[in-house]
Amino acid sequence: MKEADLFKILSVDKRIEIIELLKKDPMSVNALAQALGVTQSAVSQHLRVLKGAGLVRAERQGYWIY
Repeated sequence: MKEADLFKILSVDKRIEIIELLKKDPMSVNALAQALGVTQSAVSQHLRVLKGAGLVRAERQGYWIY
C-alpha cells in the first residue's frame, strides 16, 4: 500500500477515533457505534475500509465479532 493511500484512509476523523478505541480494548460494532455516536452501518463501513488496509482485524467470540 502506498503512503498516499494510507493517508487517504486515515483522513476521516471517525476512522482515527475507531483505531484509538480499538487500541485500548477489542470492541463490537455496537459498542463502537455507541462510543462514537454514529450508526452501526457507518461503523461497519469504516471497519471494512480499515480491515481492507490491514489496520484492524476481526476476531469471532461465539456470536459476537470483535
